Amino acid sequence: MRFMTMASFPFLPALPGVPGIPGTDNTALDAMFYDIGVLSRAERAQLRHPGKDEGMILEVGPSWEPSLRVWDSLSQCDNLAPRYRAITIAGVGSSALGAAALARNAADALRGPVLGVVSGQGITDIASEAMGGYFLFGGLNAMRHGVNSVDRTMDAMRAMNPFLFGPSMASIDPGQGFQLARFSKDVKALVALIGGAESGGVEVDWLVGHSKGNLVISEALYALRTKDSERFEAIARGVPIVTFGARIAMPTQVETVIDVMGDLDGFGAMNSRPDIAVDVTVPGAWHHTNTRLPFHVPVTKTLERIVRERG
Repeated sequence: MRFMTMASFPFLPALPGVPGIPGTDNTALDAMFYDIGVLSRAERAQLRHPGKDEGMILEVGPSWEPSLRVWDSLSQCDNLAPRYRAITIAGVGSSALGAAALARNAADALRGPVLGVVSGQGITDIASEAMGGYFLFGGLNAMRHGVNSVDRTMDAMRAMNPFLFGPSMASIDPGQGFQLARFSKDVKALVALIGGAESGGVEVDWLVGHSKGNLVISEALYALRTKDSERFEAIARGVPIVTFGARIAMPTQVETVIDVMGDLDGFGAMNSRPDIAVDVTVPGAWHHTNTRLPFHVPVTKTLERIVRERG
């Protein structure tokens, strides 16, 4: 039997090596799944530094005004702007490098600086991140999606029969008693950021996630709804969410969710709720966002199109 190596895929970028893992380093998955070419060599070197891991916060400027600042946590952030164009969260296997690349893509599309939340520690924690992302987060999200579906059915029945009574399920969270996911550093960081100025956070125009990052956004919104319902309502009404590579359940109060999928993305489809429709299909695209590789989802161009269509 012939085992496949990195050399089996000639379209992949050359990746620096580390002892024991030929042809790869801890950022190998970032280099495959994210558009790291939008970052300068100095930025990439800065983000490969050990310790850039889950829960860290990045401030990333657009390509024509490149800037990069990195903090271990919100409590260490200094001189944050009162408002950012977006907060972005990358997916499983990403380290700060992938998080910054996704943030730069969004900054270019939205014409201004964004914040990025680091959701992993690179290839070193891919197994644990996959377990957490698609079993813990995914299991909770499946339960919530079931509640959302029942609630929508009840709303439709009430609309047809105004004499039909029954409590709304919109505020029910079947995962509320199982809050292990909310101890995740990436969820805690995002809750703190979207919690508003009173909690040390910021105002934001968009939320953008990729893959497991979409589950982090969902879990953070459910946590915020429990913690501060008034702030949650403001986010749910005023901040559109764009998800790449996985269609997942958001709280029913969230008014705008735009789900983007590559039409070849079987991996993303496998981790999506099947009855949530795709809003934007990217032809000939798989799960990754690296524009230097074939079959990519072009995050910047897709976000630009979404912003234009929203007026």
